[in-house]
Amino acid sequence: MQLLIIRHARAAEGQGIPDSQRPLTDLGCREFEASARLVVKKGVAPGHLFHSPAVRTTETAKILASASGLTDHACHAASWLALGTGIDEILPMLAQVPAEITALVGHEPNMCALVSSLIGGGWMSFRPGTIACIEFESVVAPGLGKLNWLLDAGMFE
Repeated sequence: MQLLIIRHARAAEGQGIPDSQRPLTDLGCREFEASARLVVKKGVAPGHLFHSPAVRTTETAKILASASGLTDHACHAASWLALGTGIDEILPMLAQVPAEITALVGHEPNMCALVSSLIGGGWMSFRPGTIACIEFESVVAPGLGKLNWLLDAGMFE
């Protein structure tokens, strides 16, 4: 099983709107569309996708869902990926991921902390639009994952 851990693409500055309502920038959309096409071309299209309810994560998820050909029933807003949620709230939910390849779209610092926990340590920084692919032989649990690859959407600038 593979788990795609994704930080939302580049988002607009706050400027008077609530943080959860910030949309993606045009550049963020273009960069992440390129990343999503590459992921799908390499055969790592998710069968299910969970995302934070924030606008920027929802828009990022929609880009990947479109590139992957996912229907609405396979995409879910998940409160356990919302802003301010800790990885101790995310980890128990991973035991229930329903597909051979599942994607999670969330926020920093949770996405890099989640990857670190799942692969058994280390630290990395996720720029907006970064995708990590972690593979598990059977159970999705801390320390049991292997980092297959990391794709930084900024490479498409």
